Amino acid sequence: MHTNAEFHQYLHHVLEEKIPFCKLLGMKLTDLNADHPKLTIHKQPELIGNFSQGMLHGGVIASVLDSIGAVGVLLKMAQQTPRQTAMEQVAEFAQMSTIDLRIDFLKPARGDVFIASAEVTRLGRRVANVLMQMHDQEGVRIATGAAAFILHGKG
Repeated sequence: MHTNAEFHQYLHHVLEEKIPFCKLLGMKLTDLNADHPKLTIHKQPELIGNFSQGMLHGGVIASVLDSIGAVGVLLKMAQQTPRQTAMEQVAEFAQMSTIDLRIDFLKPARGDVFIASAEVTRLGRRVANVLMQMHDQEGVRIATGAAAFILHGKG
């Protein structure tokens, strides 16, 4: 059986280095607690949507929330149905797809650092449901989200 440290190391590598879009956005996993994982991004000029006010693009917010939701599902799967190796566990990332994503934009994203977190509310045999949220560095809630993921390879 793999160790959590090994699995977490692979997960960091996949999300932060191997997925080009996540790397482009500068996503960094900061907490891999299966009940409440977190990732952080820093505002960059390329991520601005409203250039006159310097606000983060809504598509960036949605992408970050979608990504932390998937990480949350993967961590919960590892907790409930651990695989033999860390690579097998991380490979389940490629076996899931977002089938529904809802984002509520609550406040303008004007900060410099943004923290996204997730909570898996249901992990079924074929579908997982997740609630997500994003805050700025001051703790102001910027957006919330809800997602459903299909788990193609679970079983």
